[in-house]
Amino acid sequence: MSEDKKIFNSIGLVIAVLAGIAILISIVATSLIDDSSTSTAWQEKKVLDRIKPLGVVATTAEEAKKATPKLEAAPVVASGPMSAEQVYNTACLACHSTGVAGAPKTGDLAAWAPRIAQGEDVLFEHATKGFKGMPPRGGSSQLSDDEVKAAIGFMLAKSQ
Repeated sequence: MSEDKKIFNSIGLVIAVLAGIAILISIVATSLIDDSSTSTAWQEKKVLDRIKPLGVVATTAEEAKKATPKLEAAPVVASGPMSAEQVYNTACLACHSTGVAGAPKTGDLAAWAPRIAQGEDVLFEHATKGFKGMPPRGGSSQLSDDEVKAAIGFMLAKSQ
C-alpha cells in the first residue's frame, strides 16, 4: 500500500468515528428532551415576556390616568441656612481635606498663609466665582453668600 492510500484510510477512519460520535450525541440529546406541553407553554410564556410592549398608548384622559403610576410625594426637608461646619462638610470637605486639584488642605498653615495674605475679599471672590480647579461655590450653587463666607471663616479658623 502506498503512503497516500494509508493517509486517506486513516482520515476516513477518523471521519467515520467522529460521525458515529455525533450521531450518538444527537440520539442521547433527543431522548433527553421532554416534549410535554408544559415545556412548550413555558417556552411560549418566556417568548411573550421578552417581546411584550414596553408601554401602552393612552387615547383618552381616563386611560392616561389609569396608566400613570402613583408616586408618593418625597418628604420635605427643611432647608434653612446651614452652619459653617455643615457647609464645609457638604461642599468643601472633599477637596480641602485631601488637597485635590491643588486645594489647600484645611489645617495646613503653610498652604493657607499666602491665601490669607491676599485677604478675605479675594478668598470670597475665588470661592464664589471659582478659581483654577475649584468650581464656583465649591460645586454647590445653592449656597448663599453668607454660607460661603461662613465656610471660609471655618476653614481659616482651622488653618491659623
